[in-house]
Amino acid sequence: MAWYPGAERMELQPESDEQPAIVPTQVIFHSIAAPWTPQRIYEYWRDSTNLESHFGVGYDGGVGQFVGTQTRADANMRANRRADGTGAVSIESASNDRHTDPWTDAQVAALTALGVWLHRTHGIPLRACRTADDPGYGFHRMFPDWSDGGTACPGDARVRQFYDVVLPGIVAGAAGGGGGGGTGGSTPLPPPRADSGPARYRVTINGLEYGYGAHGPQVREVGEALVAAGHGSHYTSGPDEDWRDADTLNYQDYQRGLGYSGAAADGVPGEESLRRLLGRLPSPRRVSLAHVVSAARTDPGAEQGHQTYGGEVRIVEQALADEGFLEQRWVDGSLGTRTVEAYADFQRSLGYSGTDANGIPGQRSLRELGARRGFDVTD
Repeated sequence: MAWYPGAERMELQPESDEQPAIVPTQVIFHSIAAPWTPQRIYEYWRDSTNLESHFGVGYDGGVGQFVGTQTRADANMRANRRADGTGAVSIESASNDRHTDPWTDAQVAALTALGVWLHRTHGIPLRACRTADDPGYGFHRMFPDWSDGGTACPGDARVRQFYDVVLPGIVAGAAGGGGGGGTGGSTPLPPPRADSGPARYRVTINGLEYGYGAHGPQVREVGEALVAAGHGSHYTSGPDEDWRDADTLNYQDYQRGLGYSGAAADGVPGEESLRRLLGRLPSPRRVSLAHVVSAARTDPGAEQGHQTYGGEVRIVEQALADEGFLEQRWVDGSLGTRTVEAYADFQRSLGYSGTDANGIPGQRSLRELGARRGFDVTD
């Protein structure tokens, strides 16, 4: 088992002795959503849960280690230990309870030094992970496989620091011989060889995937927005619903146009740049205006409970119920008379009247409802 000389050893038992061995190939940074010291993180793992991380870092930069880095820790879901025996080293860090604060300068220094030591000790490649099982450094929300149903950990401020400060600091420390965290090593390592070709990993933002291999209407929307913004030169066809290298290169041009550089301009979206490109963060819940209009014209005259596009209608009905225009019992996927009446009431609340408030959704009113209740509208 490997123990970091720059950490206070707080060994968790029986986990440290009984959990299976791993070959570390990844480092995953977390925020624990609590302003805890390493001692308090250790006590939480020991007393309150069957989960644990390898390390904990306090606001003051203090580091505690709870499990040796060649033993599995359970903070990373399917990255904990894979069928081939590889796994991830997990590093929790103190934060506020909403994951919104940045790492302190002391935390950045501690994470950087620890990252250098992990590179030297286990050969972790000096790059951001490109897929969920690709060796390198990452943060917990980077890939769905690293969490149970999605996570906000760490928040946007720390994701930016990962790309702008922490990962570049690890690379510089490894190349220059600094940041060793007390290892005593002073032999400089050669600079990492730059990867050839565009970045090939994916991120999940607001429940939707972006980056190489991502698929869906959100990919086409990004591509069309890039073209409209003058960053479509790498397309020979498309854009379409499959994210390819051309999408990455175009997005990289866009990021550089925003002033990003280095790892922050690798062509894979971040939440801030995506919001600036699209004016919002796309939602995984989508409703076709044409489908909803068809249902509004079909369902009221059909037999009770008839569903034309039940899944999309249910999203609209739930939004109307949440806005107070429809009783919850009528959220059933059938856009019948009561839903039409409820939608007409919603239209009137927006200032429409006469035939403009007939209960048949229009583009503007449906988009307004979606903006209020978290779904996107397509033509």
